[in-house]
Amino acid sequence: MAADSVNQSPLPFSAKLYTVLVGAILILLSTTVPYLTLINVFLFAGVFISGTIALNHSILRFQVRLAFNEAFLLGCFAGLVGGVLSEGVGYILMELFHYRPGSESLSLVIRWALDMAQNRPELHEQVETLVAAQKMALAPLNLSLADLFMNMVFSGAFYAPIAGLGGSFAVLRLKRKAARG
Repeated sequence: MAADSVNQSPLPFSAKLYTVLVGAILILLSTTVPYLTLINVFLFAGVFISGTIALNHSILRFQVRLAFNEAFLLGCFAGLVGGVLSEGVGYILMELFHYRPGSESLSLVIRWALDMAQNRPELHEQVETLVAAQKMALAPLNLSLADLFMNMVFSGAFYAPIAGLGGSFAVLRLKRKAARG
């Protein structure tokens, strides 16, 4: 009997589902809400923070101890679901409202680069490249369902390890906090 409980997770399925949904919703918000998308410019910090918050909240809510690998796995699932949701909602926003999530953040970064390059002629070439990239990014886009599916798979696969690292960081942070007092 004791051997069965060793391999079992302290989190029930409903708690795992809750954790994944909280993380996915936070990822969705950090990748689609205007100007909040800017946080992901910094090495996808919004995705990392989403994984951290989701696991931290669930650990405290359900009062369980999680191993790093289980927290990483839950964060990965949150990242996978969050990436799929993010691409799906982004597609809907583009089709219905002609809004591309992150476009205002890109414009803000380009304006910042233009301001920096005004008195520095050596940066003009890089800024021109950024402006050209912005024009391409804001050009009208027609996505097929196959393109949408591939974007969902890629985003989910890309966000999964980042959110997983955030989940592991939450466990590390809580363990250090518990060890201190």
